[in-house]
Amino acid sequence: MPSRAESYELSVPATSANLGPGFDAVGLALELRMRARVAGARAFELRFEPGSEAPSHDGLHDAIVAAMRRVDERLPKIRIDVSNEIPLGKGLGSSAAAGVLGLAVALRSRDGAIATRQLARLACELEGHPDNALPAIYGGAVIAASAEPGAHVRLRLASTLRALVVVPGIDFPTGQARALLPRTYARGDVVFTAQRAALLGAALATGSWAELGEAMHDRLHQPYRVPHIPGMAAALGLRERGVIGTALSGAGPSLIALLRPGTAPKRAAAAFEACFANAGILSRALSLRLAARGLVVAVGD
Repeated sequence: MPSRAESYELSVPATSANLGPGFDAVGLALELRMRARVAGARAFELRFEPGSEAPSHDGLHDAIVAAMRRVDERLPKIRIDVSNEIPLGKGLGSSAAAGVLGLAVALRSRDGAIATRQLARLACELEGHPDNALPAIYGGAVIAASAEPGAHVRLRLASTLRALVVVPGIDFPTGQARALLPRTYARGDVVFTAQRAALLGAALATGSWAELGEAMHDRLHQPYRVPHIPGMAAALGLRERGVIGTALSGAGPSLIALLRPGTAPKRAAAAFEACFANAGILSRALSLRLAARGLVVAVGD
């Protein structure tokens, strides 16, 4: 077990799940992070540094503590200072990041090390599905049925590929988004989505960016959620130079657009923001690199 005086830092990236037809199965890690400094203390303490993405209620605190208690009900005698860059509740994997962060700290406090397979299994159990949890741990793109060996594939995507994330200023809780989905689907919609899910995996694996525009369409979740996000239908229907494909990020309300290498994001960002503005919704665009690394741990001197 590490000594109480040991200090270290760790960070977990934001993630964007589904990418259209990859429902509960495909996710990307984005270079926008939840960070923590950990040091020995007389008693357990969890603090949040001020900032634009600092939590306004106890939800993030409770998520981190609940993840830690999944490893050991007794909280260790440490102080955790968290700084967060990930917009909360916007479909960018903030709950997965909080879960991975809490689990990683608890595993290190208990065992002196973080067993990645154990972390992945616990994170997927917390999230209920692997599409946000595994990219947060492994980085890159992950296509997954579960956290078990042989049930997921991590892909290294080109470092020149960028994501443009547009975050509308509305709340759209994941529970509400899930409740909108039907109990049954028409066979044609299932076939349509399965075809594009296969194309999505193949395009990501081979770097065939020209196919992503078609591959990011689906009929399982987006048609039921998009009407509840003002401006989203227009944004998803936008055809802008340099934009490869667009989708809801996770369950929404954010949009993710993948950009061709070398594309300047400002023009596309303005066009997407205008779609939401025309529906009376303010939004902000974030131009992000894809995160090649997931969880990062750095031990202090």
